[in-house]
Amino acid sequence: MWPWIKRWRDWAMTDLWSMHRIGPQPQALHYSYEKAGLTLHDQPIPWNAEAVLVEALVRLPVSSARRKADFLLRVARQDPILPESMRRDERDDRHRLFFRLSPPGQSVTAELLYQDRLLGQLTLPTLSRDDFINRLQLHLPTLCVRLGDQSVACQTFVASQCRGLLLSTVVSSPTSLVPLLDLGLRVELRSERGAVHTVPATLSSSQLAGRQALITLVPRRFPRRIGTWLATWILGDRPLFTHQIRAISQSHFRRSLRVSDTRFIVQRDKQNLHLARHLPPLEGVARVGPCFLVSSKEPGMAGLCSLHVRTQVPGSVQPPLLVEEDVLITDGPTMFAPGTVDACDLGQATAFDLRAKGRTLGTLSLSPAPVANFTAEGGFKSISDFPWSAAAEDELTDRLTRLLEGRGSV
Repeated sequence: MWPWIKRWRDWAMTDLWSMHRIGPQPQALHYSYEKAGLTLHDQPIPWNAEAVLVEALVRLPVSSARRKADFLLRVARQDPILPESMRRDERDDRHRLFFRLSPPGQSVTAELLYQDRLLGQLTLPTLSRDDFINRLQLHLPTLCVRLGDQSVACQTFVASQCRGLLLSTVVSSPTSLVPLLDLGLRVELRSERGAVHTVPATLSSSQLAGRQALITLVPRRFPRRIGTWLATWILGDRPLFTHQIRAISQSHFRRSLRVSDTRFIVQRDKQNLHLARHLPPLEGVARVGPCFLVSSKEPGMAGLCSLHVRTQVPGSVQPPLLVEEDVLITDGPTMFAPGTVDACDLGQATAFDLRAKGRTLGTLSLSPAPVANFTAEGGFKSISDFPWSAAAEDELTDRLTRLLEGRGSV
């Protein structure tokens, strides 16, 4: 571009254009709302907002008067609103105007006027109570029971072992969580006898300003009697999610225990431990121990049970105790491995017994599976001294499968 043309363009833009800019020029319009001491910017205005703030950034010519009374904010069905304050930006000739108005109740358009001349407008969206509740979501609602020094998520527990409840969830919304203040998010604990205990959920200011928050509640009252309880998350008058928990007796819990599988823990000389389904020949074996997989038949169970293992030795008055330990049992397999013994001490032992309160839950035989002798009539002589186990059942199934498939000797 020729230099003289560039100079003429700069002069025209500076002098001629400024002749037409005889009034304030709008730069930006923003809105926010106030609730419980918080100010939320550029979000839909909830039905329970306390006030709405509109901020206008305008550029005032040097020659124009700086009177805030020349500006108005016009909102549908409200009287024109004068600015609450006007502040000058120290960096340039821009000024900030602040308007305060009541929540409109529905989405409206706000217009900024200067001496009856429209400078700009913006939409003030609103959020109704039903829309907020419908769009609020609970993620991963969880109920945990305190058993000893552990907190376990479960559906069934032993009433006498419960030391407290813990309920948690992540609540999220497309907008801030401030409207929760007036809705009363809470959890109701209701027993089958009709007793109700309410626990309110209180959020901090930082959680209310955000769009999601982790909520954890610890009720002062918790189930101590046998029976069924309902724990319901409620927002306003609307239930959001319900946990059903059941408290059972100690004897009921012990009757539900079962051994789902067994293994041997084997350690050879100068080697690490490994699991074996069947007991290998003891030559070269340094130590051997039992491993029981224990579970409860009750769905969603969590309970503490005192388990111990004794070694069966024929002729002994009191079977040797290997170890006794309190174990958390659930409805999934829990491994109980009380340790190992020297292989030399197993010469007279026949099995490991897993017991709870004097009741035998399962047996892990140290003897090889006996051979069945068939009679001429097609039957077989029963073996009364062999303790049947899950491992023996699997071995029998495997041999019968090979026999039926004709894959050689069994």
